[in-house]
Amino acid sequence: MKTDLPRSTSALQGIRGVSGHPGCILWIGRRRGFTLIELLVVIAIIALLMGVLLPSLGRARQQARKVACLSNMRQMGVALSAYLIDSDYRLPPSSCRCQDPNEHWLCVLTDYTREQLLFRCPSDKAKNFVNWDRPLSEQEDVRYSSFAVNALLDPIHYRYGARSNRYNDTNQIRRPMYCIWISEAPDTDNFNLADHIHPESWEGALDYPKQYVAWNRHHGTSNYLFADAHAENLEFEQTYEWPSTCYWYPEAAPKWPDEP
Repeated sequence: MKTDLPRSTSALQGIRGVSGHPGCILWIGRRRGFTLIELLVVIAIIALLMGVLLPSLGRARQQARKVACLSNMRQMGVALSAYLIDSDYRLPPSSCRCQDPNEHWLCVLTDYTREQLLFRCPSDKAKNFVNWDRPLSEQEDVRYSSFAVNALLDPIHYRYGARSNRYNDTNQIRRPMYCIWISEAPDTDNFNLADHIHPESWEGALDYPKQYVAWNRHHGTSNYLFADAHAENLEFEQTYEWPSTCYWYPEAAPKWPDEP
C-alpha cells in the first residue's frame, strides 16, 4: 500500500535544487557580513603593511632619482670627452668668463648630448629653470642647472694670474681622476643665474662650503663629475676634509695645496 508522506515547502526546495531538477540539493543559508571586530582587524593589518612598505617605497624612489642623476652626469662625461678632443683638452668656460651665455659649459655640452634635461637632477625641487628655447637675456632670476662647475678650472682665474689658466687644460691637472669639475648645486636663490662655485673661498671649514654644494641631495651624498670625465656618488667629506683630502684644487688634488 502506497503511503503519501507530507512534504513541507523547505523539503521541496531542497529536493528541487537550483535548477528545479530533482536530486540537486541546495543549502540555503542566510548571508553573513563582517563584524565590527573583523573589520577593525583588517584595517589594522592594512595599516601595518603600509607602515612597513611606505618607507621602503620612499627609499626606492630616492635611489631611483639618485641613479637617474648619476646617469645624466655620466652622459655629460661622455659629452665632455668628445668636447675635449675638439678643444685640445681645454674645459669649456663658466658664465664667469664669457660674454655670451651660449658659450658657457651648459650650452657647449648640450651640443654634444642633444639632451637639455641632462642638466636637471630629478631630486632638484626648484621650479624656475631656464627655458632654453628662449634667449637667456629675456629671462631674469632663472636657474641654469642643478649643477655647477669648479671655477678653479675656468680658462682664467685670479688664483693663477691674469693670463690663461694652465689648469683649464686637463692634461695639466695633477690627477684629473681626483679633481672635481662639476658638482650638484643647491636649489636655492643663490644659484639663480649662476653656474659655478669658488672652492678657494671655503678656507678649510665644512659648514661654509656645504652652502654651495647640494651635499645631501641623495640621502647624505651627492654626484660629482671629475676632470677625467668619470662620475661618482660621494659624501662631501670624501671630497673635502681638512687637512687630509681635497678634490677641488687642480694643482694638488687629491691633497690640499701648500697655499689654499
